[in-house]
Amino acid sequence: MSPSKQLLVPWLMTQINSGKYPGVQWTNVEKKEFCIPWKHALRQDSSDTDFLIFKAWAEVSGNGRAQGDPSVWKRNFRSALRAKGFKMVEDNKNETAHPHKVYRWPDESASRDSSQDILQQSLQGLSLSPEADPTNTAFQTVPEQKQLHCQPVIGGDALLGQQQYLATLEGAADVNAFPEQLEYPLKGAEGGACDEQLAEQFLQIMNQTNNGDRFTTHFKISVYYRGVKVLEQAVENEAGFRLVYSPDLTGTALDYESGLTMVYLPNPSNVVDQTQAKLTQCILDKLGCGLEIGVSGYVVYGHRQGEVKAFWSFSRFDQMKQPQEILKLQPQPLYLLKDFIQGILGFINGSSCPPCSLFLCLGEKWPDPDFRPWEKKLITIEVLLTSIEILKNMAMENGASSLQSLDLQMSLEEMMEMC
Repeated sequence: MSPSKQLLVPWLMTQINSGKYPGVQWTNVEKKEFCIPWKHALRQDSSDTDFLIFKAWAEVSGNGRAQGDPSVWKRNFRSALRAKGFKMVEDNKNETAHPHKVYRWPDESASRDSSQDILQQSLQGLSLSPEADPTNTAFQTVPEQKQLHCQPVIGGDALLGQQQYLATLEGAADVNAFPEQLEYPLKGAEGGACDEQLAEQFLQIMNQTNNGDRFTTHFKISVYYRGVKVLEQAVENEAGFRLVYSPDLTGTALDYESGLTMVYLPNPSNVVDQTQAKLTQCILDKLGCGLEIGVSGYVVYGHRQGEVKAFWSFSRFDQMKQPQEILKLQPQPLYLLKDFIQGILGFINGSSCPPCSLFLCLGEKWPDPDFRPWEKKLITIEVLLTSIEILKNMAMENGASSLQSLDLQMSLEEMMEMC
């Protein structure tokens, strides 16, 4: 039988009193304040001893791999402190001689062990398929992903092997499967402690979206034939999907070779305008191996497989007049998690909230050089990143002021550096 996981509060008390971790010590016993060395891993004077306390917690908690990245250990340790009510009273991580943070011990009520999962709360009622259990829609840990024999590369990093970790969604295109608005535990709260709790919840969800060494999300796909929605499809596959066409197939199926979910575009036989139907059919017939939208590390990428050109943007109202083509020769980064984090930091300081969708166009240029609207294109697809949608809705519904937490902003900046 494997040993049970340690609880942070008693474990940390033992480690501080042991004196075996350099720099981990009490600074004010009466106030229960203690010091944790907090040196950035990229500093020239950084060494393995600077991360011993973070690695030790990773080993006993099961929330990090003992052979993993020190930055991940540190982030998991910091998240555990927050979850148990520890308060940071000094942030001296940028000191030259002795970078460190000082935390204050939580009171008994705050340190009580809890099994509540904020992300799962936010996802209650978000059924991604007609038969899905709401508790299964949270972004759970994916099984070890298989490695492909021929791995394309983005930014010098091979694409991760891809494997679907939830059930294949054959025939799961239910337009009623997505509620129009998500509910959050503290929705509409203003000021004071509630704002701190909202910022804390936002960071916990962000930590699960940024799951150690990869971007974690599901997808909601809406397909339009000249502005008319003909398919709405959920894809509960963190590896991604491929848009393909086969006259006799509908719904989705898992491609075991690539690990991607195959999403079959509908036949245009129900299109009333015969000219439109003929042109749409021509594009579909030349789609070949389709258009791939997948996740590699912290990047959502696009990769055209067939002969039909594909274009993309962050908006259906894009007026930039500069078409953005998705390449065929190699995968192309489309959505970067660090850009979303930077966008949220901008939103906190008064800018607009970052996007959570990709807008694709098959066979026609987008954005259109002649300002022809997205709705007039023959085949368009909106790809919504569901984990980003949750975070964006939370930010928009509660306002920028709810996220104006120094601790949240510092954590997001540190997370952005690691993406």
